[in-house]
Formats: sequence, structure tokens, C-alpha cells
Amino acid sequence: MNRTDRTGYRKTRLRRLILLLAAILVTGAMLSAAGCMFDPGVRERDGRAEEIREQGARDQGIRQVSKTAGSNTFCEGTYLDGIALGGMTYKEAAGLFEHKAEAELARYGLEFVYQDKSWQLDHTQINVYIDWREKLNKLYSVGRQGPPGQRYSAAKSARQKNVKLSTALKMDLDRLKAYIKEITDSLYIEPVDATIEFRPDEKVKFVNLKPERYGQRVDQDALYKAAVDRLEAIRKGGRTEAIVIEPEAVEPMLTAEKLSKATDLVASFSTDLLDSTENRIHNIVLSLRKINGFRLDPGRVFSFNAVVGSRSKEAGYLPAPIIMPDKSLQDDYGGGVCQTSTTLFNAAALAGLEIVERWHHTYPVSYVPMGLDATVYYGGVDLRFKNNRDTPVFIRAYRKNNLVYVEVYGEKLPEGGKYRLETRLLSEEPAPEPKRIEDKEGKYVTEPGKSVVYVKSRPGYRVNTYRVLYQNGKIVSSELLAANYYKPVTGIIYYRPKE
Repeated sequence: MNRTDRTGYRKTRLRRLILLLAAILVTGAMLSAAGCMFDPGVRERDGRAEEIREQGARDQGIRQVSKTAGSNTFCEGTYLDGIALGGMTYKEAAGLFEHKAEAELARYGLEFVYQDKSWQLDHTQINVYIDWREKLNKLYSVGRQGPPGQRYSAAKSARQKNVKLSTALKMDLDRLKAYIKEITDSLYIEPVDATIEFRPDEKVKFVNLKPERYGQRVDQDALYKAAVDRLEAIRKGGRTEAIVIEPEAVEPMLTAEKLSKATDLVASFSTDLLDSTENRIHNIVLSLRKINGFRLDPGRVFSFNAVVGSRSKEAGYLPAPIIMPDKSLQDDYGGGVCQTSTTLFNAAALAGLEIVERWHHTYPVSYVPMGLDATVYYGGVDLRFKNNRDTPVFIRAYRKNNLVYVEVYGEKLPEGGKYRLETRLLSEEPAPEPKRIEDKEGKYVTEPGKSVVYVKSRPGYRVNTYRVLYQNGKIVSSELLAANYYKPVTGIIYYRPKE
């Protein structure tokens, strides 16, 4: 083999060696690649890589949510009344819904009309509003509450599932009630009763009859209901119309027709002054003046003590005989006034008035039969009666000669009715023997061998008092007015033995 041939042979072998080496390298690489698919270590590294990629995505999302929370825009997927808020600023959304609410609320106005007067209330005055701001705040808080991970989850959920709210119309009806009360109060007119002047000591006792005046009132509850119904009609799309106020008349208690019928003499009673002292007569006349001309309106109660007042020296009363707590008869200021109260009691009972309070004396008095007396004591027992009629009654009280009179004027009883007071003695108890007490100090008995009756022994009585109604001479009704028990009085005799 020559040199040229040997050189070519070496080149051929070198090429083959290179090709074989290349094939081995390629095969090794392929086997190496195939082997990594089954290597557990490689899978673990790839899992961590995927986790890292997911964590990176979450971090990226959290950064994005944090960026959004730091801005003034709503999260994607939030809706109010079907309007997508995502990407809107709060100011933009508020302006949109405020304008929308104003347009809607402008329809909610009320007008009340009475004659030439008018009251207009817009939605702000009756506090009709749409809760768009409350709902907007709730949607704006999506993705802005809690730690970053919680905000991210909320924002992601909103994008995927959407958060949708709707506004609602609301009303504060308490404010509407207050406005309606102001309106009804302003339209109220107090009724005025008919009046008449009572002149008890003149021949013509009733003069200057003036007619009544009707008042008016507005039913507050009915007007409020009408306003609420009108608001409901507006809500349903109805037209806004004025509410016409129609007050109702308020009738006065006393009309001229009624009052003109209350001027008749319906009852009169008198008692005899007998042999009363000047001081006693003075006290009776003074108390009569307090009562004379008194008007008692329907439903009111007359109180003797309240009208006559204190029977004191300062009030002008003088000492006169009065029954003391120890049953003795002694002079004291105001003595004799019980005759005035007794006369008044009988006149009121004969007029058919309701007797509220009345007390009999410790023992029967001389100027009326048993069961017809009425004692009074200022600050203690009283005489009270109520006007149970529909019209007022008027009282005339005076002295004429030796008699004390009380007259009651008012509306006549129907069908010519008249009341009479009748008494019935049920039992009598004998007077106890008096106690004899030696007056060692000579307080009551000034001479030895003499005696003084300080308290007289008196029998006891049980007496019923009836008020009987007669019509055309026949008894229509009989009422037990009082059950009286005058307890027996044990007398007291003071004496001094002979020296």
C-alpha cells in the first residue's frame, strides 16, 4: 500500500470513529432524558416549581387587590340596581345614584289644602329617601376588609360570582305625623258656649243671653292615613294631587236654646232663725252671701267649705253657739253656719242633684226635722253635691225677715216632676242618765250647793231620709238618700256640795 492509499484509509477510519462517537452521544442524551421522566427527585422539584408559580400568581393577585384597595374604585363583579360598578370611583358611582335618586324622589311631595291655605311638603320634609348610599358603601367594602388574603378571596369571589344589591325606598313617617299635627292644631277652633248673666237679687234674674259659636277640628288620624295612602299611590306611579282638608264642626256644650231652658225655679227651701242671737244671724247672712249667685256647670261638684271658706275672726265671723267635740254647746267663731249648709242641702236634694258628701249633727237640731240637717266644719266634714244635669244650675241664697232661703234655678224636671224629702223614724233609744261630776275647782259652778247642766242627756235615733219623685201626684221613684244614726248623748252635770 502506497503512501497515498494509507492516508486515505486513515481518513476513512477517522470519519467512522467520529460518526460512532456522535451516535453514542446522541443515544446517551436520549436515554438520560428518558430517565428523568421517572426520577422522583425531578418530580418533587417540578411540584415546588408549580407551587412557586401559583404562589407568585397569588402574590401578584394580592398586590393587585392591595393596589385596588388603595385606590377609590369598586371591585370587578359588583353591581347596584343592575349597574356594573367595577372600575368606577366612589365619587363617580355616588354622583350617578344621587342623580338617579333625586329624579325618583322629586315625585314624592304632598300638598294639603284648606280654603285659601296650603301646606306643601317635599320628600326631605317627610323624610322619604332611597338607601343607595348604604348599599353603595356595602359594595365599596368588598375586597377592602380583613388581611390581604381575605381581601384577595373576596375580590376573586366577586369577579367569579358577582355581588348584586338593589336599592329600596324608605320613609320616616314619624316626621310626617309631626307635620300633620302642626296642620291640624293650626286649624282647630275652640267652640264657645252660650252665656247668660245671673242676677239673683233682681226681679229679672237672667239677662244678656248670648248665642254659642261652633268650633272646628280636623281628624288627625284620618288626615295621616290620607297622606300615607297618597304616598303609596305615588310609589305605584300615580299622580300627585292635593289633599283637601275638610274639618268637622265641634258643637259647644251649651247652646242658647239649652241655656234658655235652665232659668226656671226648680227647688226652694227655707229654715227659721227662731230666737237666734245677733251674732248667729250675722254669721248665717255672711255665709249666705258667699253662696248667692253661684253657678254650677254640668259635671262639676259644689263644695261648701271651698265656696264659703274659713269661718274665722279674720273672715268676719263672730262667736256664736256651736256643738263642741265633747257634745257641749259653746260659743265659737262661725256658730250658726250649719243652718246655711242645712238649708242648702235640702234645696240641692229637692233639685235632684247628686249628693256626694253630707253629715248629720251629733244630735237633732231645732230648725229642721231629724234626717234633714247637714253639719259642716272647715278643714273637716263638708257638704258636697254634683250637678248631674246637662245644663247649669244657679243658686240664690238670702235672708228675708226671720227666714233663711236657698233657691235652685235650672231646667225643669220632665213631665212636671217634683222631688220631696221624706224621713222615717226606725228606732229610738232612751237618753242615758247624766254623769254627775264634782266641780272641785269651781270652774263651772260658782256657788256651793248648786249644779250646772254642762251637757244635756239626749235620746238616740235611727232615721232614714228618702228622696221621692212625684209626677202628676203619683210616686215614680224613691231613693234612700241617707241612713242617719244620732247616737244617745250621756249628759254631764257639774255640782258643788254644800259647805
